[in-house]
Amino acid sequence: MRSMLLSGIAALAAVAAVSVSPASAQSTGGIAVTKGGQNYNDAYGRRAEAYQGVTTLGGTASRHATSKTFGGGNYNEAYGRKSFAGQDVTTVGGAAYGHGKVITKGGDNYNTAYGAKSTATQGITTVGGTAYGHGVSKTFGGDNYNSAYGKRSTADQQVVTLGGTASKYGKSIVSGGKNYNSASGNGSTAQQQVFTSGQ
Repeated sequence: MRSMLLSGIAALAAVAAVSVSPASAQSTGGIAVTKGGQNYNDAYGRRAEAYQGVTTLGGTASRHATSKTFGGGNYNEAYGRKSFAGQDVTTVGGAAYGHGKVITKGGDNYNTAYGAKSTATQGITTVGGTAYGHGVSKTFGGDNYNSAYGKRSTADQQVVTLGGTASKYGKSIVSGGKNYNSASGNGSTAQQQVFTSGQ
């Protein structure tokens, strides 16, 4: 749980940084789209290690605006005895002014390790953006897949989803569930921690 909270704190720090120094993915014409996801990483062989770290910060859109941030859809895997597959994905939504809409998607990630004594660790942090005016903020951080296959394998999954902010007559929708974590084999261990909260 401690590492989950640290990931959440790191994401909130990123939000503060964006508010002070806006991201380069900005738009003043009503729509900002930031895509940092859909990355692929793998490693093959005995004691193979595949580590993937993805961070996506959304931009700012003004007027009857829409800010879309996509940081998920990442694929990471390691094949081999005592292999390790580690995946960390952080997605922070942007801001939309006017009758704004903010969509933040950081989930739908895949991480797996194959082989005896293999280890698969996955940490997903998604922080929703802010919609001003009659705004709508939608945050999706779930639908993640983590698995380890092999004797004495270990699978550890941590998913943190913090909803965005919608001011005045706004609406905030948060979804952080539907996550899958498994370890297959004699003596294998699977641990899953999921935290979902509105702001």
